[in-house]
Amino acid sequence: MEFEEAVAAPGRKVQTAGKQVKDGQRWQMIYSLAADGAKKLASRRVPVGDFDAAVAALSAQGIAVAETDFESPFVWVRNPDGIEVYDEEHKVLDANGDRATLVDGAVVARSEIARVFTFASKDYVHRGVKAALQSGKEVDLVAEISMSAMGDPTYTRNELLSETVWCSTLAAAIAEWAGTGFENLI
Repeated sequence: MEFEEAVAAPGRKVQTAGKQVKDGQRWQMIYSLAADGAKKLASRRVPVGDFDAAVAALSAQGIAVAETDFESPFVWVRNPDGIEVYDEEHKVLDANGDRATLVDGAVVARSEIARVFTFASKDYVHRGVKAALQSGKEVDLVAEISMSAMGDPTYTRNELLSETVWCSTLAAAIAEWAGTGFENLI
């Protein structure tokens, strides 16, 4: 799909931006968001000097700014009442108002969240963001299973740190909604 077609396409859309500058340009992407996940519709390279204006032009057309990380399968949108997180197949987390609804339909009250933290299993395969509840129970809020860590015996902590920057960024946003701090345990 061409970029302008994506802008005109029906449905809820968001824009994200690549942080890396190459040849004086940055990537700007458009995703559609629905219950069946975030779908990348189109992308384009924009000269750095024109980038803020390009973001503003899409925002003026009602296309909100979302966040993502190229090492992550997730796209998240902050809104006045919370944060929504999508992968390619699901709405993974809907933390709005006084509760968070998880991908499996479980609901966690915002008042029950004692802290938010990032995690990675000892083998680095399972990683993401959890909430520690007032009861002491821990709940996965947003998590992934890494195929690269799973099958590579040379996979090290350096790769883990590179691939999980999104965890801290997302954990901070969720903690802000929850009114608590976050801790990076990766």
